[in-house]
Amino acid sequence: MSILAKLSVSGDGKYHTFADGTPAYSARFDEVLSFHDIDNAYQVAPVCLNGQAWHINETGEAIYPHKFNRTFGFYCGLAAVVENDDWFHILPNGFAAYAQRYAFVGNYQQNIAVVCNKDGFYFHIDKLGQPLYENKWIYCGDFREGIAVAQAENGLSTHIDKQGRFIHSNWFLDLDVFHKGFARAKSDDGWHHIDKSGKPIYAQRYASVEPFYNGFSRVETHSGALQIINEQGNVIRELRAAKNDDFGALSADIVGYWRTFTIAAAADLKIFDYLPNNTAQLAIHTNTLEKRLTRLLNALAELGLVKCEQHIWHVLPKGAFLNTNHPMSLASAAIEYRGELMQRWHSLTQLMQEDIKADDIFKQVSLSKEHTQRHHNMLRSYALKDYQELVCYLDIDKGDVVFDAAGGNGLLAQLILDQFPSSNVILGDLAGVIDSSEFNNKRAFDLFETWPVKANKIMLSRVLHDWNDTNALQILLNAATSLQHNGAIYVFEMLLDEYSFGGSLCDLHLLTVTGGQERTQSQFEALFKKAGLCIDSVIKKDGLVTVMKLIRT
Repeated sequence: MSILAKLSVSGDGKYHTFADGTPAYSARFDEVLSFHDIDNAYQVAPVCLNGQAWHINETGEAIYPHKFNRTFGFYCGLAAVVENDDWFHILPNGFAAYAQRYAFVGNYQQNIAVVCNKDGFYFHIDKLGQPLYENKWIYCGDFREGIAVAQAENGLSTHIDKQGRFIHSNWFLDLDVFHKGFARAKSDDGWHHIDKSGKPIYAQRYASVEPFYNGFSRVETHSGALQIINEQGNVIRELRAAKNDDFGALSADIVGYWRTFTIAAAADLKIFDYLPNNTAQLAIHTNTLEKRLTRLLNALAELGLVKCEQHIWHVLPKGAFLNTNHPMSLASAAIEYRGELMQRWHSLTQLMQEDIKADDIFKQVSLSKEHTQRHHNMLRSYALKDYQELVCYLDIDKGDVVFDAAGGNGLLAQLILDQFPSSNVILGDLAGVIDSSEFNNKRAFDLFETWPVKANKIMLSRVLHDWNDTNALQILLNAATSLQHNGAIYVFEMLLDEYSFGGSLCDLHLLTVTGGQERTQSQFEALFKKAGLCIDSVIKKDGLVTVMKLIRT
């Protein structure tokens, strides 16, 4: 039997005891940690006293003369220590195991340790202090079953092996190591389990999941129920009923338009432009009846958009986006979604029963200067949120002709020009849209007619999702024809998950409003192949949008 089991940390955490509770030695410390064995021959424990830390043997004596700022347990024969803000590992004699110094080091597991360098990047090292691979991560964890979690700078996580190679091609919002063949993973719509190919093993998504133990996992649903599921996702037993009232939740979904019209009315009246203010002054500014305005403000407070303190109404962080002067204002979006965009939803039942073609909303919008401005102000706010962090990753060279096809009022075109000032950026869209844009270099054109430029780089930013497959293919063919030799097309889109339902409501919105659809990457790849194009690389950051760089096959 190992001697490790004979010594325990005392109740006050200041010394170690034998199994019967008697002290193992006479010394006392400020803090002690558990004993760990060295080569199954003897055991040592980290201790600290008066701001100094070291390791002791079973009799309470230091096993080396040096003192550190902090010490941790020995794992695989090495212990993590801190000295003057430098982290590294030591041998049992107190000497450093290698020359490097880090901002953090973890404990060795399977003869591998996680370290974080002074630039804030994580990676794995062997017992000689040598990196196992070249990649650096924003975070990575310990190996289990030869696989570890690694988090990229975009915040998404995947699995790697000991050579730093990807185990699969999937990325998640959060991720765990594999336990008995399965790992916990979090996507936009919740937690689930994946296999070693990175694929979900069932369709459901949960608020939380535990690892599988002997084929079963305890999970919590988004409605608050606790359940036991098997590896096929089948519910074996319910441990707690749902906390939420499904009847009430469905009722709230049914009257979701209450929120839409409340927010749109506030945007119409420009209430958020006049805050903070009292109700009487707001009524004057908005030309409204004070008593009724109070009821509207109360509803906005229920939505978490405003608050009232000492009779003064104040904007909450979410409500700030409804100020028309906010650089990412959603005031125009609120009015747009209440108007014709909502009216088109009335045809959804008919769309389920008949293959009817919706009128081209973009041409209709372009007929009215006011509608064009409002619609593209809405698109500009979404574009600013989604595109700003992606532009710097585009491969645009000096002198490149860049065509932003159907680029609206030119937000993306301007971002590209700001990032690559030596390029020649051209904005293209319908005449009515182009006329309202302040971007200097612009061309009126129709996606389905001959394009007016030959470009080295073409941008299709959330264009393809507005069209069915036939029209989307024609757009791609026209883009490919307008592409210079060795040029590239950048497709900006929200990709549907192959294995979940996230984005499905947005997909229905496109069906009703434009006749288009959201697509998975594999669906896009099928379209690209028909157009003689293929994906060269993919850019994915924190936002909803993924950029696919296309080249000719």
